[in-house]
Amino acid sequence: MARFYFSGRRSHEVTAWRRRLMWWAEAAVLKSMIGLLRILPLKMAFSVGALLGEAFGHLSPRVEKVRRNLRVIFPNAGRDKLERITRASFANVGVAMAELANLDRLWRHRGERVEFNVMPGASVPHRDRQTVFVTAHFGPWQLTPLIGRYYDVPLPVIYAPEQNPYVDRTLNRLRRVFANPLVSRDGGMRMFMRSLGRGESIGLTVDTRLDSGEAIPFFGHPAMTNTAPARLALRFDCDVVPVLAERLPDGRFRVNIHPPIRPSEPEASRDAKVLDMSRQINALFETEIVRHPDQWLCLKRRWPKTVHQQHA
Repeated sequence: MARFYFSGRRSHEVTAWRRRLMWWAEAAVLKSMIGLLRILPLKMAFSVGALLGEAFGHLSPRVEKVRRNLRVIFPNAGRDKLERITRASFANVGVAMAELANLDRLWRHRGERVEFNVMPGASVPHRDRQTVFVTAHFGPWQLTPLIGRYYDVPLPVIYAPEQNPYVDRTLNRLRRVFANPLVSRDGGMRMFMRSLGRGESIGLTVDTRLDSGEAIPFFGHPAMTNTAPARLALRFDCDVVPVLAERLPDGRFRVNIHPPIRPSEPEASRDAKVLDMSRQINALFETEIVRHPDQWLCLKRRWPKTVHQQHA
């Protein structure tokens, strides 16, 4: 069971009435933050979001998980560097919240705020070109589903529901700007298969740890990895296309559509192709995370406990 945002206790460890009260209080704080971020000028909203995120980091019971993840990525880094990146990581949480709070404004002013960039070797998304789009919780990742609306591509997007139902409803109202279905992670795979069966595209965020899946190298260590994108693409004979967003100066953004991920050995077995394609996806994420480690939003343990113990 998930923890509360501002408490180290888990939700099942308190009585039902106290759990509802704590959920309500968390939602009230979040709504107040969102309200503030929505009335500020955009650049100021992002700056205030960073300050709020860093303050949240001092209270969050998840701060140690961020440190442990960073120790795996930078095993030779000193304590000062890790602390600096940890603080910046929580500032990034606040910036991401400001971006989500203002998604509708960013979309309305997309001509001056958001650039959609088809990289060399990639193709312009099209409703007749069935695709499995993948992204990571990196940078302004909540802008990546906008490719569906921008290119007029029906694009169901999977998301992880919040443990707090009041927070979950609040965040989903902000995500309505995607103008495409939001699919809960619980049971979402069935809907995705139906969508692919109809010839539609789908979108997944696949950088977090799963309790099941395949152990795929990630920063030199085996990490349970979501191999569903590769399996679905091979099953429905379509491309896997990474989409990653980046922040530009002056409150602007670029959404980069990468070339498709394809098997290195076309004649290999299907299972071998799945592992190979999943490794390629992880390798792309590694490149971006090393460039800007503070922009990777990973508040949960990413590797097996044995790996974290090696870097304790």
